[in-house]
Amino acid sequence: MKKLKVIILTEIISPYRIPPFNCLAQDADIELEVFFLAETESRRSWQVSKQEIQFTYRVLWGLQVGKAYQSAPTFLNPGVIYQLRQQKPDVIICGGWHHYTYWLALVYAQLTRTRFLIWSESTLKDERSDSRYKEALKRWIVSKTDGYIVPGKAQRDYLQHLGANKNSIWIAPNAVDHNFFVSETERYRQNQELLKHKLGMQGLVILCVSRLIDEKGIPELLEAFAQLSQDKPVNLVIAGDGPQAQQYYLYCQENRLSNVVFTGFQPQSTLVQYYAIADIFVFPTRSDTWGLVLNEAMTASLPIICSATAGAVEDLVEDQANGFIVPVKDAARLSQALQCLIADEALRKKMGVRSHQIISNYTPEKMAQGLKQAIQQATSTKKLYLTP
Repeated sequence: MKKLKVIILTEIISPYRIPPFNCLAQDADIELEVFFLAETESRRSWQVSKQEIQFTYRVLWGLQVGKAYQSAPTFLNPGVIYQLRQQKPDVIICGGWHHYTYWLALVYAQLTRTRFLIWSESTLKDERSDSRYKEALKRWIVSKTDGYIVPGKAQRDYLQHLGANKNSIWIAPNAVDHNFFVSETERYRQNQELLKHKLGMQGLVILCVSRLIDEKGIPELLEAFAQLSQDKPVNLVIAGDGPQAQQYYLYCQENRLSNVVFTGFQPQSTLVQYYAIADIFVFPTRSDTWGLVLNEAMTASLPIICSATAGAVEDLVEDQANGFIVPVKDAARLSQALQCLIADEALRKKMGVRSHQIISNYTPEKMAQGLKQAIQQATSTKKLYLTP
């Protein structure tokens, strides 16, 4: 049986996408190539080991022609049509719609009768532009697409809101390198107290992994932490960097929050140490299409406190089972949830066990299976064509 030739167009080389792409490339029915629009971008400090890449890929020449929400770059790679003509794929998968490169790929797909799938993580709760023009453009793209790939429920609902046929939406659950995070966290956790001492901490550790910007809910997290009645040592560790870091440092100084630790950006190889010493994971985002740090924290068997706007919340967080869901921008409710978990070690452990159970179904292999199902079912349906 002839392999299906698949090209995935996605933004940059991300360590999170390497494991599922490796799994898909190893499938006997799929011939995969990934087109990256750029090597990296200014907001990301990821350390990528290219030796881990086991799939064919190329980085397209292109230009950054603008910025979108949260300073996300917008790319134009004019050579994409030439590259697609050279490769002649059976299926094209585009990771969204806000890059001009994706629009060119859609035109190519329509003109050559190539199956075209949108892989989207957008949700109705995103703090995105409410431009009528952009909304109309998305609806038009959705109407010309052969199928849709999403990581979960909120993303599925958004596509249906844009007019997508629910029978043409397939779920490829977002995943991190599950085995790596489980094994490394367990290894470091064996010497948890020694590691805490090495990192200059004692007592409970609340962990947040995030870019340092207001949209990630850092202001309300710091306010919530300041409201805690601490009758035992508690540390708040925030791992990440970002343009508003100095603003948060100053807030901590002014409010005498000496037990708030900013670690700066941490690559996965050192980030696992912080998951290993953590007792609680908090994700107070104001707007996030998913939140892969939730996957990471749950592989580490941590209880979760998450805002209701996170794109993954419907799939990963069971309120009062593996954590608490709190209203966005609500420092008081966030502080109450933190206080509840700080006071109850048995509850923390119980919720952590449930986190690990839930995330066991979110692996690179499961994600690759979801992608393959979308590819195979899309190629078995009638092709749509470009019309005015």
